[in-house]
Amino acid sequence: MRPTRRAIALGLALAGLMPASLAGADSFTPVRLGITVTPVARRHVKLPITVRVSADAGAFDPATAPLRLRAKLASECGGTYQYTPGTVLLDKRLSPQPVKGQPYSATVRSSGKPAAFGAQTVCLFLDEEGDNRTFASNQSTVVDVSRPCTSKATRYDRARRALRRLKRHKHSARQQRRAKLRVHRTRKAARRACGPRVKL
Repeated sequence: MRPTRRAIALGLALAGLMPASLAGADSFTPVRLGITVTPVARRHVKLPITVRVSADAGAFDPATAPLRLRAKLASECGGTYQYTPGTVLLDKRLSPQPVKGQPYSATVRSSGKPAAFGAQTVCLFLDEEGDNRTFASNQSTVVDVSRPCTSKATRYDRARRALRRLKRHKHSARQQRRAKLRVHRTRKAARRACGPRVKL
């Protein structure tokens, strides 16, 4: 059965509504926080984090004090930065600060040293200084502070230090070759445990 002219017109009208509703979805997130961090980390070793902040024009106009970007690595995020226990990854003022009525974009980089093993969440808050009013937050990123990665990467670090000592004190070529092989083996093991993005 061929569709009627009325059915075709209704279908086109509905199809025309779909892109508009999808495009309008951004109005529900006037401030956006994008996190870049490795999915695996070593305990007690710096974990770099990069946060991209973007906002629609006027999104920060209600602010009456400087805005600050803060993040902790925690087993569970609290309702605010203050009540989230964990390792501090980031605590910086936005630079530059937003200008009233203007869209905003900035990239912030920092790092912190995870203190505990296990899967933990990056608890990110964009707050106003003073009253700690939160303009945006992100708790969607999980990092595995891996015991195997930490252990095997530590062995690799020790092997490298041992090789440097042998070279510095001019030990025999045979000893240095054995040390180089140990560095090669421990690095391969660390890379398998930590993945390609963790710095060794």
